[in-house]
Amino acid sequence: MDIFTVATAVTALCAVVTVVYFVSHHLTTQSSSWPKTKQPLAYIRKVMPKKTKLHLPLNSLNDFIPVGEATAVHDVAQFFTVRGNEFSVYSIDWEQDVLVLIRPVDGVDLKAHPFFREAQRRKAAEILCVPLELLQDVASAVADQVAHVQEVFIFMAARCGSTLVTRLVEATSVAQAVSEPDVFSVINMTLLRLKRSYQHGQSPPKHKRPSVLLNEESTIGFLRNVVTLLNYNLLTSDPRHRDVIFYKFKPDVILLADLMARAFPSAKTVFMYRNGLDAFESLTRAFLKNRYLLYVAVLLMVRIGLWGLVSPDPDYMRCFEGDPKFSPVWKHYSGLPFITLWVGVTDCAADLQSKQPDYFFHAVVYYSALVNNKEKTFRLLMKKVGLKWSPEDPGEDKDKIKRALVQDSQAGTIVSAKGRRPGEKWEPDVSPRWVGQWEREYFQEVCRHAGNEIAGPEFLLPDTIV
Repeated sequence: MDIFTVATAVTALCAVVTVVYFVSHHLTTQSSSWPKTKQPLAYIRKVMPKKTKLHLPLNSLNDFIPVGEATAVHDVAQFFTVRGNEFSVYSIDWEQDVLVLIRPVDGVDLKAHPFFREAQRRKAAEILCVPLELLQDVASAVADQVAHVQEVFIFMAARCGSTLVTRLVEATSVAQAVSEPDVFSVINMTLLRLKRSYQHGQSPPKHKRPSVLLNEESTIGFLRNVVTLLNYNLLTSDPRHRDVIFYKFKPDVILLADLMARAFPSAKTVFMYRNGLDAFESLTRAFLKNRYLLYVAVLLMVRIGLWGLVSPDPDYMRCFEGDPKFSPVWKHYSGLPFITLWVGVTDCAADLQSKQPDYFFHAVVYYSALVNNKEKTFRLLMKKVGLKWSPEDPGEDKDKIKRALVQDSQAGTIVSAKGRRPGEKWEPDVSPRWVGQWEREYFQEVCRHAGNEIAGPEFLLPDTIV
């Protein structure tokens, strides 16, 4: 073994140790002191957010430490008509059978953060838990006030400029935007676990079969109620009361798209994506802080089958892993779930577009279009979803729009391309590529086993804005 080979092996080993430390340092299991049984009454309780450097699990009550005693809310429908603008939907606690809403500390704008779910978690001061069996009454109490709201749903394959679009929407006077509210992923992953249990001939215990998800009709009603409460909070707390609301979902939520279409037939829909390998590299660079040796270490662990032992990837990143068509891939490979996620999401988008072309999608945007001309692409997107908008229109804040166009939309977050501070400008990455031949072959293997028209990472959907 020559000196170069030894040096490479030692470097890789050190990098592997660093990766293991990175994962173990950031991912810690914290005990919960919340009730574990069904709650008959709604209640309010003050909370203190737990401090974590890297938050990967879906939002839950376990993100908070309860403070003081809970206060029962006997007429939660009436309570919500008075104070609903203070509480935004956060998550669901299936053990207590409650919808969890949070009130942030006074004076905080949750939409100022690139990710709504993260701002909610960090800035929560109080939680409101509403029994799911009372949710219909609460939604009905405020439904008339938000009946005119126009929803726009953004489905995406990650690292594609969707956060930029939400920042631009939020800067306009014609619409507002919410970036990745976690409750939809909570619902999707619960439905997915139930589906897989039944596919394997297993019947989940009764306490793990939420009544609101027992069938498609109850699930559709549940989704309507959740969005109604979100709409009410967003509409009434927005200084301009903008009644067009963009919801950008996490990638896994495309599995809910068909149910969302039935729940909201008048909603507009958008799909955003980019070259799959570019998206994979972008995400990897962000999480590994642009440390190439760490990337080499991760690839080494993937190729020898060890990455799965320490992988920090959350369940929603692996939402397609249980799909039988991908099983041959997982028998021969271990790790890199993002590639399967990209293929699965894009395949779903292609299927939705071909089967329901009038609904999926009103606009399909490729990352290159935003990179080449952000303002022009954004104008076209707005036009395609039926909105007349120009930065020159009366009432538009030109400075705010300009800032949204030039700033790094994810600055200050762990997924920012270079870990920039909030407010710093975005610049394209011109550094040498990390992705090599092995990753390309891996990608092609995933596509091949998917058995669909997604031939490779460069696949384009019809009518894509490029």
